[in-house]
Amino acid sequence: MKKLLLVLVLVFAAIGLSACSNSSNVFDFELDPSYTEYVTMATSADYPPYENIVKDENGKNTVVGVDIEIGKAIARALGKNLRVIHKGFDFLVEDVRTGKVDFVIAGLTPTPTRAQVVDFSKSYYTEESVQQVILVHKDNQALYDTLEKINVAGVRVGAQSGSIQAEFASVFTPNATAKLITDLNELLNNLNNKQIDALFTEGTVADTHINGNFPDFIKIEIDSLEGYEGNAVAVQKGDTELLELINAVIDELIEEGKIAEWLVEFSS
Repeated sequence: MKKLLLVLVLVFAAIGLSACSNSSNVFDFELDPSYTEYVTMATSADYPPYENIVKDENGKNTVVGVDIEIGKAIARALGKNLRVIHKGFDFLVEDVRTGKVDFVIAGLTPTPTRAQVVDFSKSYYTEESVQQVILVHKDNQALYDTLEKINVAGVRVGAQSGSIQAEFASVFTPNATAKLITDLNELLNNLNNKQIDALFTEGTVADTHINGNFPDFIKIEIDSLEGYEGNAVAVQKGDTELLELINAVIDELIEEGKIAEWLVEFSS
């Protein structure tokens, strides 16, 4: 496939520590007995291996994933416990912009539009480590085995609303009919039931679902994307102190290989 130019317009834990869920969408992680305060992170927990709601050993809901572990590392660097709030992806940037939460980690890609209202850390996933893909059902593989075949009137493509993949769908398949939904699980079921023909997502997310509940999906890789900045942490505009700390944590985690380890752990 010809290289495409994209112009964007828009569980590793300490021993003996516990996590508990306070409600259906708020999860508290007590990281150290000496910590008396919480730092608040927002995410959209329907995006494994980055963040996903599962049952813990006591049968209670908890949230796990690579981004959650990054959030814990940031909280520890602050000397605080971690509170994770699960919300629809569309609300995340606005919540950190208005100070409802301290930071967002949710597979969030810096774009010019988002950067106007929030500040971003350095990328902790980059184009070199995260492949962008299109999922199709194996029954339709011959019909939609290239981007050119998907970019046709009448083809139904899906993407998570508010995500960078929604931008990819607009740029790469403008002739197709886009279905944008906040809940990624609903989109996966739509593809499985053939209510949509293709689904834009990340390669690691695709692998997790193919290895899990959707073994009938096939990946179509998108070639290198100039202008794709990977994934980063979002903070309130002007919060330079928090941003500097987060960048230092990201540097340390990358140097120690922790993010790569977590990616393997939560993809299995």
